[in-house]
Amino acid sequence: MAELTLKDVSYIYSAGTPFEKKALDNVNISFKSGVITGLIGHTGSGKSTLVQLLNGLLEPTEGTILLDGEDIWKNPKDITSVRFKVGLVMQYPEYQLFEETVRKDIAYGPTNMKLEKEEIEKRVSEAAFFCGITDEYFDKSPFDLSGGQKRRVAIAGVMAMKPGILILDEPAAGLDPIGREEILGGIRTFQRQTGTTVIIVSHSMEDMAVYCDEIVVMNKASVYMQGKTSDIFAQSDKLIEVGLDVPQITHLFKKMRSMGLNVPENVFTVDSAIKATLLALEKRGGAR
Repeated sequence: MAELTLKDVSYIYSAGTPFEKKALDNVNISFKSGVITGLIGHTGSGKSTLVQLLNGLLEPTEGTILLDGEDIWKNPKDITSVRFKVGLVMQYPEYQLFEETVRKDIAYGPTNMKLEKEEIEKRVSEAAFFCGITDEYFDKSPFDLSGGQKRRVAIAGVMAMKPGILILDEPAAGLDPIGREEILGGIRTFQRQTGTTVIIVSHSMEDMAVYCDEIVVMNKASVYMQGKTSDIFAQSDKLIEVGLDVPQITHLFKKMRSMGLNVPENVFTVDSAIKATLLALEKRGGAR
């Protein structure tokens, strides 16, 4: 398990020029070890900059980023080692595939880590399993796969490095509901079985409600809210104030309450909605 902490972090693009822009302003966050944290915010809120800071693609203008208590920029020449520990899957990672076969693409990261051949093969198999990639695809060209399969290969390539922290930027963007569930479900299974700290960036409130344990909300370059997923979505008015939303099922239950139905207001997933509805029906039947 691993933990990332940001202390008083700010980042300014084009500092000292007429185009200067503060993308992050005095951000303080602790991404807890061994949980899945969702990172949400409207376009321009600072999410993308934050993600690039987390594994050293960008260096903060001010403040400190701590990985298990140590400043990741303490030794700038060693920043590559941080990127092995903090794996980053960018949006549409399938466009970054380049090897001849699926096996080689997944093995690329572990190979660069100079691991033994047996260990590399083990990691490739394990990562492929979590991403739903069967052996029959190993010797195929990744460019012959479907879009969803390519993305699984790209995600598996980062998982195979066994980072203590895995960051995914819109991992299910553009996929159909089945594809979204398969990829996000695989990520959750991977996290539960390995204890890896996972950070997911997404615009889908439904995905955040189902798969994340905690949520960080960004707004105007700062942290607006952070806490347990249920606590964050319970404050729907605050989310709407900053241009965000809550899952559609939450809107439905709020509407049902406004109509006088005795159902809970803070429902965020379809599963919890089914349970709440059945319970309400049982109580209504008992009242008769």
